[in-house]
Amino acid sequence: MRFVYYSEKTVSQCMLALNERLHTKSGRLEGWVEKSGRFSLATTSPVFKRFPRSTRLNARVEREDGLTVIRGYVPDGADPRSRVIIYAVLVVIGLALIVSGNLLPGLIVALVPLPLNIPLEGDYINSQKLSDEVQRTLKAKATLPAALRKERDTRKAAKESAAKRSGSKADFRTYR
Repeated sequence: MRFVYYSEKTVSQCMLALNERLHTKSGRLEGWVEKSGRFSLATTSPVFKRFPRSTRLNARVEREDGLTVIRGYVPDGADPRSRVIIYAVLVVIGLALIVSGNLLPGLIVALVPLPLNIPLEGDYINSQKLSDEVQRTLKAKATLPAALRKERDTRKAAKESAAKRSGSKADFRTYR
């Protein structure tokens, strides 16, 4: 899942906050932070109470138009409903293969959902934890601050009205 968050902190404040968060005693997060604005966070959680699944978030913090923008990516797995659909389709395909006389491929396809659940469920759980942690640590939001949204909308409206005015004048010009 790609994400874009907005923060009012500077890039150096964001990097300092992330670095402090990585060195807390809770030890839930692993990762690294660069002065240039790139960072990576990882967390591990158990799936089926036995198998550990690690997920890594990679992102970059940049300053654009007086606002700090955090752009990044984290594998998001699949929500429980989507997992059920995926597993049901795989089991049906496996049963169809078994009925058609292909026993071994049918059994393999029918049993694939068991190990497939580890990355799908683990990434789903961990991606939420990581994105929440980034938002909390950097005091970032997925939407622009209200003042900037208003300013952006007025600039956009002014550009559109200017384009309409210039477009109507261009219709009456003659070129020789």
